Amino acid sequence: MKNISLIINGVLAIAVAILFYQVHSLKNDVTVSSDEGTEKTEVKPVVVSNTTLADSKIAYVNTDSINEHYDYIADFTKVIRNKKATLESQMQSMTAKFQQDYEAFQQSAQAGVAPQAELQKQQANLERQQQELANKELQMQNLGIELEEKNMELNKSVKDYLVKINNGRFDYILSYSDLMPTILLTNPKLDITTEVLNGINEEYKNSKKKK
Repeated sequence: MKNISLIINGVLAIAVAILFYQVHSLKNDVTVSSDEGTEKTEVKPVVVSNTTLADSKIAYVNTDSINEHYDYIADFTKVIRNKKATLESQMQSMTAKFQQDYEAFQQSAQAGVAPQAELQKQQANLERQQQELANKELQMQNLGIELEEKNMELNKSVKDYLVKINNGRFDYILSYSDLMPTILLTNPKLDITTEVLNGINEEYKNSKKKK
């Protein structure tokens, strides 16, 4: 949780990137030996798709731009950072208080002047503080789960929007990132990031108005 933006970027992947293979037609003649001599047999092309690579319509979305400019990400990142900062502050205060009470308990026990009932009371208080600290640590861990859930919602919202606007325009919509490049070279003419970003931000604003 040290750097939520990196976690988001690491986890963020638009769930529409598709790996595909293009098999070229086999047109070479094969020489086959037989008792009657040598004859040539033509191997027919193997057809794996009705769409050839040359005919494919491809676009890509820059996920770095989505991560930086999508209002949905900015909002939930702010919420999680605030929760994290609050929990850290609470845990620091509780840890300092526990340390102070623990030292006081040790001094009382070593001095041997405090009644046994008082020592038991102090010990019970320390155990209660330990449990409260454990609960805060659990809440901190739950922030990671909440972040994963938000990332799943993010992926779904972007994918749903791409399905909505595509309507047969593209055969493949790939994801591209400068931070984690899986595509080494892109043609800017195929970049539909601005269109997608404007659209998903508009839909997010409308969804906030309805709440």
